[in-house]
Amino acid sequence: MFGTAVRQLGYAWSMMSGRRFRIRDVRALVEDTRATMEAFGSPGEGSEDMLAAADPEIQEDLTKRRLRRTMKHAKAEVPYYRHLEADNLADVPPTPKQALRGMPAAFVSELAHPAVLAHTTGTTGSPTLVWFSAYEVELMSYMAALAAMLNGGLRSEHVWANAISSRSIAQIVAERAVPMTGAGFVHLGMIDPRATLDRLATPLHVPGKQPLITHLNLTASYLAALVQEAERGGWSPRDFGLVEITSGGEVLTDALRLRAEEALGAKVFDGYSMTEVAPVAGRVCDDGHLHLPTDQGLIEVLDPVTMEPAGPDAPGMLVITPYSTFRDTTLLLRYVTGDLVRTLPEPPTCAMAAIPATSRVLGRAVDAEVSTRDVLDLLQAEPALPLPTRFAIEDGVLHVVSGKDDPALLGRLEERAGALKIKGIRLIETPDDLPHPCHVRADLIEQSFEHAAPLSIGVR
Repeated sequence: MFGTAVRQLGYAWSMMSGRRFRIRDVRALVEDTRATMEAFGSPGEGSEDMLAAADPEIQEDLTKRRLRRTMKHAKAEVPYYRHLEADNLADVPPTPKQALRGMPAAFVSELAHPAVLAHTTGTTGSPTLVWFSAYEVELMSYMAALAAMLNGGLRSEHVWANAISSRSIAQIVAERAVPMTGAGFVHLGMIDPRATLDRLATPLHVPGKQPLITHLNLTASYLAALVQEAERGGWSPRDFGLVEITSGGEVLTDALRLRAEEALGAKVFDGYSMTEVAPVAGRVCDDGHLHLPTDQGLIEVLDPVTMEPAGPDAPGMLVITPYSTFRDTTLLLRYVTGDLVRTLPEPPTCAMAAIPATSRVLGRAVDAEVSTRDVLDLLQAEPALPLPTRFAIEDGVLHVVSGKDDPALLGRLEERAGALKIKGIRLIETPDDLPHPCHVRADLIEQSFEHAAPLSIGVR
């Protein structure tokens, strides 16, 4: 008990001071938490304080300290920021995504020890490369394990499966963090949706674990692909043992979430994270707010044009500065994520009200005042359209992949699209007919043998 208290104090000291964590303390906290939960079924009194938001006044002071340290490291160690004269973060020009994508080495600290290179999926352009040190990967993994046990309810009898890109930092962290909780980890990958459903429904027959996979982590478009296949293939929630599905990386609509819960039989949670700003991440509450904790990075919502703070109930760009307490290799100041949100008109009163919040991610601006979420909300409310949803806007006309010419479907879409600022809707048969490509993460399908077409071998 004394050792645990000392480790908790060490953890709290790092959180309060903004200095580096002692990895052995964080590792020991994970082990203590797991042992306590396996012995008593709960993490114990006061354990939630490790991940809880601080009092607003304390949080403001912590933010100032962390920002000072982060700016000090960036200006002294990172070539891209070396000539910065600003002493306040508000005076630092936002860092565009194109800068990191075009010269990733310019953002790597000269004092760092790069160990792991993670890639974004590149759906909006070339993949962005982000280096991480062994310290960063270990720290993020242990903290993810703590969060999974304390906030996520992950237990040793559960089996967690990842169906995301193997190049992302989320994959690298999850395959380390989940086993620390005692739960099983399965790297499904992004294979043919039919193969994934087969694996979700196949009993595991391993000691101490649930008979079927219980937790599934994936992107929204791949979730859509699973839903489409489950509906077409006659799958039932009774075929699976899922209790929780986590979607991230893309816009998740209410229509797709409800359809997935009905098809797969598990509650779907909407999250936010990206490789460049890890470990900063958020989760959508039951009231539909995206809550982004402020202890791992500074979150700003800036007007997309002026890059000044967005006003109440106004759209803005998420701009994030990860703190150097957690990041010592690729250091970023005011990184422009490209993700639009809307500020809330008034403070939230939901169960997660202590954590700052915005609207759910709106996605990108696909045409003038139209966002990705605007279009997906319209299209995914129509079950006759194929999943994953594919569309493009050109000259104000929304082109939608429907698979066929269907006047009745077109009429329903036009009737519901009244508030959408477009000139018209055109149904097209295949993604090749779109005026420009519509890339979704579900396109990154990996090859597997389960449903591969047999090779045709000629005989002479």
